[in-house]
Amino acid sequence: MIKKEKEFYSKLELAMKMGICTKTLEKLMKEGLISFLKVKKRVIFSQEDLDAFVERTRREAFGVDEESLNKYLNKLN
Repeated sequence: MIKKEKEFYSKLELAMKMGICTKTLEKLMKEGLISFLKVKKRVIFSQEDLDAFVERTRREAFGVDEESLNKYLNKLN
């Protein structure tokens, strides 16, 4: 989970927090990959929206799972 600093973020704040440009964030919104709230003309994102996006898009490293990693680390000891 991304560190919680506040409840809601503007488009610019969230883009900066995620390390992406606002155009990329707008693309994620258009494709329905990240949820948002629209209040009149203002777009805001909740911390829950961000957490859900991160969980849905999280990828495991290729060929690495927790069991394999633990076996490897145990061999080193």
